[in-house]
Amino acid sequence: MTSVLALSMTACATSGSGASEKSTEASTQATAQADLPEDPNINPDTAQYWRETLQNYRKDDNVKQILLVRYTGGCSANAFFYEKSEHNNAWELTLESDVYVGKHGIDKTGEGDAKTPTADFGVRRAFGILPNPGAKLDYLDVTENTYACDEDCEYYNQIIDSKETGHECTGEDMYTFTPEYNYGIETSFNDANHYPDGSAVFLHCKGAKAFTGGCVAFDQKDMEYIIKHAEKGMRVVIGPN
Repeated sequence: MTSVLALSMTACATSGSGASEKSTEASTQATAQADLPEDPNINPDTAQYWRETLQNYRKDDNVKQILLVRYTGGCSANAFFYEKSEHNNAWELTLESDVYVGKHGIDKTGEGDAKTPTADFGVRRAFGILPNPGAKLDYLDVTENTYACDEDCEYYNQIIDSKETGHECTGEDMYTFTPEYNYGIETSFNDANHYPDGSAVFLHCKGAKAFTGGCVAFDQKDMEYIIKHAEKGMRVVIGPN
């Protein structure tokens, strides 16, 4: 489901030449908060966390997109893709999607637990079995030699070409995972590639199963949209409802 909602994170206008700079600043701080889509089931403390996340990244010129993934229970979550307006740095919600997360939910603790991490992290590059749809990130074509390494070795938590590296990888043979890896984005979760903290946490397309091994899965059209808009500096923030 796609919608475009302006996030009002804009300050109240102050009229009258007698208004002091101090009062103007106070008004700005009081009103400059992003509104999330209405949800009567969301915890108020959690809603405040999401708002503060948007506010904080609004000030970061290196961050042009944020993907908020709000866990709703089981293997399900709601994803909200925000893009920063060039006009005033206000966030705009340009994509809303129902997504799948790990088979065992969220709060990842390590390799193989089938949980999606609860974290705030970046993105490395886009990839896909299908041709590049127009990615702004670097795009890796997934071939018969492309593997997501989950072994305790120098390639842990990295997408590799087994032919180029000479590594006989026993990790995911990514070319066989279709439609899941028709399009995807490699995140920077466990950026130090430390074993066994967790590997291959991707954004990717949904498959036949209504859960993932620890990734976040989207309808293919939504995954393609995100790839076309995601830039270096994008943040992925995953948390509870």
